[in-house]
Amino acid sequence: MMPRFVSRFSITMLLALAGCAQQNDSSGYSAMKKQNEDIEAIKQLAETWRSGWLAADADLLLSLYADEPVLMPQDQPVVAGKGAIRPLYEAVLKKFDFRSEGSVKEVVVSGDMGYFWSAYTLTATPKAGGEPMKVTGKSLFIVKWEPGGAWKIARLMENSDGVMPSQDKQQKGDKTVQRTGASRSDPLCRRQPAHWARNPRRNDDT
Repeated sequence: MMPRFVSRFSITMLLALAGCAQQNDSSGYSAMKKQNEDIEAIKQLAETWRSGWLAADADLLLSLYADEPVLMPQDQPVVAGKGAIRPLYEAVLKKFDFRSEGSVKEVVVSGDMGYFWSAYTLTATPKAGGEPMKVTGKSLFIVKWEPGGAWKIARLMENSDGVMPSQDKQQKGDKTVQRTGASRSDPLCRRQPAHWARNPRRNDDT
């Protein structure tokens, strides 16, 4: 027969292990819940980003950036800091109205850092009149949790597929349309911020 103290010891150990397992399960659930909440918050950040472009609201767009943000536009020098970003955005928003379609393809969070990337199709219509221009591309956003309690954009990298030729140009066989689908005369091919309005609508796969 097992000594009484051994039996008591075994029961005590089992209870302690059970308590630890319950605590670990609770901790794991809390961590998963927090991660899901962060992912939803980042998706909302993406929605607000799009809304800012469609509303031509430079102030709203800049409010979504963390301190000392860095932009890495395609075929352009790095743009660092809100002071350098503002005039670029204001110039573009003054010249064009935007429509966009697309989706967030992936959202990843680890602690107070995360990233998401989206694919988009953007139509920019000159406010002064002229033919709309359509652009397709991808954007990579690196985000961070700010002390104030919100996810903000810390880094943004743009990868544009180029300006798509209009149907009229395709039908006429316009020779100014390059093999990449972009025309040398299109303003969107010049030195302008290329990461315009995305439509990072929530993807069921994320």
